[in-house]
Amino acid sequence: MAAYDAVKIQHLLTRGADKSLTTKERGDALEDLVCYLLEELPGVRTRRNAIDFFKSAEIDIAVVNGKVAEWLCAFPYLFLIECKNWDKPVDSATVSAFKNKLDNRSIELGIIVATNGITGDEHERKSAHHIVDLAQAANRRILVITLDQLKMIRTTEDFESLLVDRLLTLAATGGSF
Repeated sequence: MAAYDAVKIQHLLTRGADKSLTTKERGDALEDLVCYLLEELPGVRTRRNAIDFFKSAEIDIAVVNGKVAEWLCAFPYLFLIECKNWDKPVDSATVSAFKNKLDNRSIELGIIVATNGITGDEHERKSAHHIVDLAQAANRRILVITLDQLKMIRTTEDFESLLVDRLLTLAATGGSF
């Protein structure tokens, strides 16, 4: 277990919340935070802002998991992350577009890091939560992680536990909450 640099995390959180910055700069701060948290895990590497050959879709973060970190053995070798540093919850159209990116690349797992979660009622499985359910029925898993959850991370073990908890919750209940 390694401790994360609290000053670095706070700097990225502050930058991501700074309304004087552009939307892109605020989004980049969230991506920087997620990459930092991931790249401190043993055996994990990331690639950012990859655009497909046809220039029709961008992947915020592609992750390769060497399955060295103890609890990430439950995760596939490749997964994708979409970061949404929005003032409101991410809507079902955006979650659906991310699901399509997973489908088009035959990627089993995707993570949406959404500052304010996703739309709909998580217990009634409405709106964007319904898209998460549909993805699981199609052998795709979409985990949702909020900024509040990331703010609680202090160590690599905390982050691994959060990822595994989100995966177990989705697999066991079918829900993204």
